[in-house]
Amino acid sequence: MPHVTEHRRLPKGPHNLSRDEVAGTQRARLIDAVLENAGKRGYVATTVGHITATAGVSRTSFYEQFTGKQDAFLAAYREITTEFITQGVAAGAEAATPLDAVAACCDFLVDYVHRRPVAVRAVLLEIYALGDAGLEAREKTLRAGEAVFDRTAKWLRTTDPALPAPPPFTARTVVAATIELITQAIWIGTEDAYGQAREAVRYTWLLGLFGHRSVDA
Repeated sequence: MPHVTEHRRLPKGPHNLSRDEVAGTQRARLIDAVLENAGKRGYVATTVGHITATAGVSRTSFYEQFTGKQDAFLAAYREITTEFITQGVAAGAEAATPLDAVAACCDFLVDYVHRRPVAVRAVLLEIYALGDAGLEAREKTLRAGEAVFDRTAKWLRTTDPALPAPPPFTARTVVAATIELITQAIWIGTEDAYGQAREAVRYTWLLGLFGHRSVDA
């Protein structure tokens, strides 16, 4: 299997790319290489040498982009989690109703994980190896996911004004459960596991959005 950075390599021989374009391409390849190595080797076992070899970039170029391995990993973490959430929201935004949006967004998340299990494994599991810096980055991601849940709940109440707002901490519970479910799918790695994760993630979000209705009643 080719490295994930293969499609981002610079053309051989002379080219018309500017210095900034070259640096941008190198950074993108380094980001991919960080995720590939951390996802396969683990963050602790990954070295700058592993990253530069995978990316096909010199150590000098690496240190022009990042201060070190932790800086590179955090940059990769921010990029993939932002992409993960932004594209998931975009998939849901095209739906006609909140329920359709939940289904579309949840399906996107599981499909994304299925396409990029190594990178997502790095993001979900190896972030803990960074200690406080990793926990801080993870907290920001959790809050971004919670904001998506809260916006969905608010949208749902515009279509059903009688539906009360979810209780406190519901968003955190749903997001944390979603992470656990997709982590399990990556761990098992079968088609059945991803299919089960898809259904479970959908159910978890719907339970968070509607479950309190029966409790209140």
